[in-house]
Amino acid sequence: EEEEVTDDEYRAALEALQSTISGKTRAAPKGPNDLTWEQQFDRLHLYLERLGMTESVNAMSYIHVAGTKGKGSTCAFVDACLRRAGTRTGLYTSPHLVDIRERYRIDGRPVSKTTFTRNFWWLHAKLRETCEADLGMPAYFRFLTLLGFRIFTDAAVDAVVLEVGLGGRLDATNVIRSPAVCGVTSLGLDHVEVLGDTVGKIAREKAGIFKPHCPAITSPQVPEAMASLELRAAEVDGCSLTTARPLREWRTLGGDPIRLGLAGKHQELNAALAIELMRAWTRRTAPKPGWSAEALACLDAGTLPETWRMGLAETEWFGRAQVVPDDVEDLSWYLDGAHTEESMRHVAEWFCGRADGDDGGVETVDRGGDGPGGEKSSSATQPPVRLLLFNCMEERDPTTLLTPLAQTAEAYGAPITAPALFAPAESSSKGLTPFAGAQDCAWQTKLARTWDDLARKHAGCVRRGLGEGSAGRPFGGTSARAEGARVGAAAGASASASAATQSPSTASAVVPRLRAAVEQIRRRAREERALGSGRRVHVLVTGSLYLVGDMLRILGRAG
Repeated sequence: EEEEVTDDEYRAALEALQSTISGKTRAAPKGPNDLTWEQQFDRLHLYLERLGMTESVNAMSYIHVAGTKGKGSTCAFVDACLRRAGTRTGLYTSPHLVDIRERYRIDGRPVSKTTFTRNFWWLHAKLRETCEADLGMPAYFRFLTLLGFRIFTDAAVDAVVLEVGLGGRLDATNVIRSPAVCGVTSLGLDHVEVLGDTVGKIAREKAGIFKPHCPAITSPQVPEAMASLELRAAEVDGCSLTTARPLREWRTLGGDPIRLGLAGKHQELNAALAIELMRAWTRRTAPKPGWSAEALACLDAGTLPETWRMGLAETEWFGRAQVVPDDVEDLSWYLDGAHTEESMRHVAEWFCGRADGDDGGVETVDRGGDGPGGEKSSSATQPPVRLLLFNCMEERDPTTLLTPLAQTAEAYGAPITAPALFAPAESSSKGLTPFAGAQDCAWQTKLARTWDDLARKHAGCVRRGLGEGSAGRPFGGTSARAEGARVGAAAGASASASAATQSPSTASAVVPRLRAAVEQIRRRAREERALGSGRRVHVLVTGSLYLVGDMLRILGRAG
């Protein structure tokens, strides 16, 4: 049995991986010697060839998934169901929340440090030997994708569930020759500087994963997006495009409702697509799994195989509609890395519609429709204190992201208690090591002002004047000013200190350190308990997967 690597050996691999992070994006200006994105993508085939991996990579059986929203959740559903049925799976997703090894899961578990490190150094050495002199080392995501292929071929998995990183046509995952099936989740406007400024252009990029004689299945799309998908499918020889049937049209063997392990009404779309992707994979993969005949007979009769029903209910996906009870105070953290307009609307509906009770986990498919408020607690139950902790990347438009939350909080009668807190994440795309110190908060100041503007426009989205603790201090105010003065000075950022000051007329406060924001929220929970109000504190953490990953680390849920 292979000897386990030490933590130092694992860290050495991460340090070497750090060197592949260039900081360049597809939208970045190109220098005279820089390759186009198309040229860089084409080089992936050369990398595979020189690594001697072309045939082994293309011999694996793939379920390839692109989309704007729900890619990771769809892949998680597929992985859980196939595992439940007895299939050995490899799951490749991005980004990771806490540990790089989350990107590579075998049979549902992140690969070990030993597996990661041994395969990393094999790939690193082989690339230096065969490619570095003329091709150079592949950049970060391409390196990680090649590493995934190496890990999964070495593990001899039966199915690889492959999530596209960005776009589709030029994504590193698209180097595979012939997947068993391709899927497209819900499409919307995201990465417009790279993929195009209309949903039709974006759909065209996503449809770049369509392959000859390979079925493609999509979630329902807006007409412009669907037209682009259909056009691309018609251009690819033997590519059939179908739309996944709604989840409500499937039955279970026992007649029980279909339950989903991931919360939120929108997950029904992802689960429905996952079922169709698994059905196509089961039909096309070779050799067929021993359970395939029985499963296909069930599906042809409109019934879910029992193992798939169980898999849907057991699916877990960290950082997406995840509720984490705090180990220190009596409060609940509602975590979701939403970073698009539609995803933020789904998250707002989940938080505002379900946070009266602590049922944030398993969802039951609703076949009758319900009101905008979802499930509510009894009138005798005190409504929770709803708080917001938010950050997003600077390429995002804060108004686009925060408007759905303001609108939904007002419409559901579920206001956010002032002040909403805005704090920088500790992690970023610039490196693999989180930074827990004070940071400049000019961007967070802009986010806070955006929320203030929305609070004036949607007065019902904010609860003012009720955030006073047992000492009569406005929640976040005095502490935020003190924290801002301390860490803002240490960071040499006067904007940070001034931004942390919350006046009574504002709905927001900026905190220059994420951990300080966590402590302020815990203080709010302590004060609520001291008041004896019986109200629980529920905190929505959203806007960025980096922020959510940092919160999981801070809360001790990194595993």
